[in-house]
Amino acid sequence: MRMLAWIALAAASHLLSAAERPEVRTGLVVGVEPGRHRLLIEESPGAAPTGYLARPGDLELPWAGRRIRFEVLTDAGRRWADTIFPAGTEELRRVAEVTDSLRRQTADQGRLVTRMPRDLIPDFALWDQEARLVFKKDLLGAPFALNFIFTSCRSAKMCPASTACMKQLGDELAKDPKLKDVRLVTITFDPEVDSPGLLRTYAQGYAIDSGRHRFLTGDAGQIKDLMRNFGILTVRDDGTIVHNAALIVVSAQGRITQRREGASFDAADVAKVLAGLVPER
Repeated sequence: MRMLAWIALAAASHLLSAAERPEVRTGLVVGVEPGRHRLLIEESPGAAPTGYLARPGDLELPWAGRRIRFEVLTDAGRRWADTIFPAGTEELRRVAEVTDSLRRQTADQGRLVTRMPRDLIPDFALWDQEARLVFKKDLLGAPFALNFIFTSCRSAKMCPASTACMKQLGDELAKDPKLKDVRLVTITFDPEVDSPGLLRTYAQGYAIDSGRHRFLTGDAGQIKDLMRNFGILTVRDDGTIVHNAALIVVSAQGRITQRREGASFDAADVAKVLAGLVPER
């Protein structure tokens, strides 16, 4: 019943206008109680912790001892902590540095911002589905494939098809031990909804190997600039996001080697391309 209640709350919150968005709070997670489906959050130093119901994905993340930002949802007198993001001072400082740098670079490039084959990918600092902060440098040293989605996409031929292809690609890569270091990266372009916990649940729904495939979310401004750099266009229409899709194949040095337009692709063919990019030992 709590799961059904959360689904209803989440669906309703996604449709709210900016003026109607839930209250945003910050606090220190002092306890995780999976059996009671809640987090214990200390919202001010020395104050008694408050219990908030939380989504399954968040209850599985290592939030204990970390400062978080979250939205407060209420239903029949029960409080839910939703859209949870890390809010540690040092993490936010590092994210802000990358966000500001990318913003300047993107503005300086003007209309020529979209990066094409042979261009280096831009820096980024985003959280994955395990609430770990991931930088561009963390992916270098092995080739990887990158795409963009949002979890509430309702078009079967777009994000669901793209994620299914990425799952197939991961399965193809797993067949060859020499490709164990090849990574897959998916960035959400709906960070107002797609928190680390939600991305974790989404990835689990596709039985995705989280050790290879990282789903990233974070600062909305940074993601907007990344989308411009990768040529991903979106328009909000009728309660959803209309967008194009592409798969970006990146070398171990962080250079774009191939761009495949469209949501779907031949997983076996892309696996061969990635295999050809693996550095010689």
